[in-house]
Amino acid sequence: MESSPLGRVRVRRDNGWRIERYPQTVTGLDADSVEARQVALRHALDIAIRDGLDSVDLDTVRNAAGSALVSFPYQDREELMLALLDVVLARTLNAEREISAGRRERLELGDMLAAEMEGLRRQAPLVELIFTFYFARSDQLYRARIGEALSTYRRAFESALAGVELRRGMTPSAVSAIVIAFLQGAAVQIIRDPANFVPDEALAAVRALLPGGSEAR
Repeated sequence: MESSPLGRVRVRRDNGWRIERYPQTVTGLDADSVEARQVALRHALDIAIRDGLDSVDLDTVRNAAGSALVSFPYQDREELMLALLDVVLARTLNAEREISAGRRERLELGDMLAAEMEGLRRQAPLVELIFTFYFARSDQLYRARIGEALSTYRRAFESALAGVELRRGMTPSAVSAIVIAFLQGAAVQIIRDPANFVPDEALAAVRALLPGGSEAR
């Protein structure tokens, strides 16, 4: 795996699952600047989850960090909020989970979806923040970033579908778009009505897209 603290991460696993994380967009920073940003963003994320996005500003983050933050690394709230959004996207829309292909040569769509849904369940507060960011402003400042992240996320699934037999007329691009729509719906239900979200029932709908359903089990 090749990585940098604030850069893009790309991985190609032996099982054929291509992972391409959404990048945090600031590069070329020295070690002290990277550490200061990580400290600020960790506290900003804690505040956002606990008290909501409206509670995140330079003063609240600076006060929460205290002596751990010698100098504040962001010039204004907008810069801080964009960096915070990048952190949330990088942690949630990365199409990477700790699962194994087992005896099979490659992971199948059902494995990926099941793992992603479990990831959504575990990271429900972060997923909720994505929705909050999306509706926080009427302009494209946050929405364009979220759209880019979803496009990268979709490409990961499209790559995983290469070589998988699909129903006649379906393409990896079309199925990956359906998968993303499915996961978005799952995210909403996990946030709004987690007690009634049944992953096996949800997976059955996607399984119907594949011949015989074998690839989605």
